[in-house]
Amino acid sequence: MAFLLSSRLMKSDLMKPRTCSSLLSSTSSIVMMEQRAGAKFKYFPDRDLDPPKSTENVVMPDRPRLPIMPKTPLFWSHGGIKPPRQTKEMWRMRGEELVNTELKLGQFGIVALHGGMLKHEHFETMRMGFGRQAKLKDKLFAIYGVDAPYKPITHHGVGKRMGGGKGSISEYGTPVKAGRVVLEVGGDVLWQEVQPWLAKIAQKLPFKALAVNATMLDELRAEEARLVQTNKNPMTFEYLVRNNMFDCQRQLSLYDKIWFGKFVYLDRQMNIKWKWVTKERYKGKK
Repeated sequence: MAFLLSSRLMKSDLMKPRTCSSLLSSTSSIVMMEQRAGAKFKYFPDRDLDPPKSTENVVMPDRPRLPIMPKTPLFWSHGGIKPPRQTKEMWRMRGEELVNTELKLGQFGIVALHGGMLKHEHFETMRMGFGRQAKLKDKLFAIYGVDAPYKPITHHGVGKRMGGGKGSISEYGTPVKAGRVVLEVGGDVLWQEVQPWLAKIAQKLPFKALAVNATMLDELRAEEARLVQTNKNPMTFEYLVRNNMFDCQRQLSLYDKIWFGKFVYLDRQMNIKWKWVTKERYKGKK
């Protein structure tokens, strides 16, 4: 509207004889109308017209794409030595991760909400899901937050009779605990660009996972700590176990005494990380 009015004033000024006073009055009126037109933005405080903040990870590595993980560990793939068959070792997936819980790049990633086993097919899902986005954007790279498959998984085969000892090794996997960073993404990109396809990759993993950024990760931890501090019920599961109320330690397992019911059983309410923050509910066995 201001542009139309200013154009009309300029056309009317061209028809009149030009003097210094007329030129000054016309320019002042144009400036005043432009100021009035710009004042309408104060009624929309939610509009963000500022440029996005500059990212830190703008230097692309030599290989920005995810590598192909081997199906068999390189130590056993050369042959010569028969790989050993191990037990299930479920303790590798129980409990909470205490080491690899931070985003090394400080940008975006996928965090496991409870324990599980990553196999070669899941690594390929992450690699191909990221590769489709890397073709569209040049300033994008990713790194794995977990090791290559190293845990042997045995299988007897379909239609085989019981007995006969331990089965042969069918594949290898990587055990993951709750709270572990599985995948990290960095580059000159925004969270709004990464979140849609990163959440789709998280849904295809064999365990519940959450796509987060560095700010969300800090907020989830802060809210969980606040809920623990403001809890008014003193009779928590940890309090009952530590004080051996009603001789409960006799009936509990060793993992319950360490993790106090958290991240131990798949059919428990306390198995999901940040459950009270995200308000996740157990919907029963599938």
